[in-house]
Amino acid sequence: MLFSGFSRILSVVALLGVSFVPLRADDSAVCFSENFNSHGVFSRSWRTFGESKGGLVEIASDPDSVGNRYVRISSDERTAKGLARTVSGLTPGGLYRITARVRTDSVAEGRGAVLYVNPETSGDQPWNASEFVYGTTGWKTVYKDFICGPDGTADIVLALGFPWGTYNGGTSKGVACWDDVKVSATPADAVKRREGRHISLVFDADKVTISDRQLDAWLSKLDKTYESYQSLVGDAPYGGRKITILMTPGIEPGYWALAGNPILWNNHVNAGELLDKTVADDDWGFGILHEIGHTFSAGTIGKSGNWNWNDELFANFRMSYAIEKRGGRVSQRNTIYKGGKVRDYYKIFYDETLGAGKPTDNGDALHYTLLRIKDRYGWKVYEKAFRALYSLGDSDIAWNAPAFDKFMFFLSHVSKAAGEDVVATTFTDEEIRLIKEGFSD
Repeated sequence: MLFSGFSRILSVVALLGVSFVPLRADDSAVCFSENFNSHGVFSRSWRTFGESKGGLVEIASDPDSVGNRYVRISSDERTAKGLARTVSGLTPGGLYRITARVRTDSVAEGRGAVLYVNPETSGDQPWNASEFVYGTTGWKTVYKDFICGPDGTADIVLALGFPWGTYNGGTSKGVACWDDVKVSATPADAVKRREGRHISLVFDADKVTISDRQLDAWLSKLDKTYESYQSLVGDAPYGGRKITILMTPGIEPGYWALAGNPILWNNHVNAGELLDKTVADDDWGFGILHEIGHTFSAGTIGKSGNWNWNDELFANFRMSYAIEKRGGRVSQRNTIYKGGKVRDYYKIFYDETLGAGKPTDNGDALHYTLLRIKDRYGWKVYEKAFRALYSLGDSDIAWNAPAFDKFMFFLSHVSKAAGEDVVATTFTDEEIRLIKEGFSD
């Protein structure tokens, strides 16, 4: 996303409410290793993982592999097939790195040959992975960093393809060979790690362009944003556990970041550009605030998210609340918006659609209409409405209800909080007609 004097470090850290958690000298010690040279691998807790049909997982031999033996996963059709094993004895909340050597032959589609932690057991952030390896390659080393869950285990998977659908389908075909697997604490010199009250930063050390003091100043703003989100919806995600923002090589091209815990930041994008803007422009970081906003969705901390037809809209709406309440600053389209002035950014989309008489379900245009309600009634109506909405169960509205019905259902809760019909007081009949038509397209 370096100042001298130890006492000054402590005073500034205390002032900002953040702290650096140093890694121990022995943190790079290997916790687990496997080179598949011994016989009986499948009887020693390794197991096949993924799709029941298609693909072959076997132990093969190659003089170039460590100990001459390796795992070979092959499929002529797209599949998500792997070899998995649960590694135990890790420290809950600890930062760990899985490394493995991989070789490929004609791997194509999906996530290719990929190393990951079983998404069925890492539900807070199932998308995290190593880089995706395609084509035909010689042996190379790939890695994945991860936060260990509360039970101190990690179910690691060496795979061809990925079991959860992504925009490219996840599944792959070809031959993926795996060898020399290790799990260890992430090397201290590989990452820059800073800790706040609610947010933790784990960045590739070579991607950080600003000082520790400047990182901590930005981190304190992320903490304030988190607290505002909590004030808006009335609860915290992940049982109040700290959220980590983690750089990773394992995100599809085109994704800047993905929400969850950890929030994944694509380390192929120019992180230095954003980090520099936090200093030069006091920019709080629209993209990161957006991803933190996603973690406060009803699907994460409420009983049901069925009423929520568009969390891209609501992640930004939560941000508007925080930016206005905290006097924050975010940039879009080369313009800095401070506090409540962020309303002007969303008016651009309103003017291009509803304001021009065009049907739309554009989330940014609808965001502007929700801010008009705030201008009339204040944020309290949303604080009340979200608390009521987050307490609803699946039976209160069907997950497959039409989006326009969900929009009106949401506004009915805002109306109840306001004590009068906000549709009648803040929308024209023509706007409602255009929104309904836009949702039906």
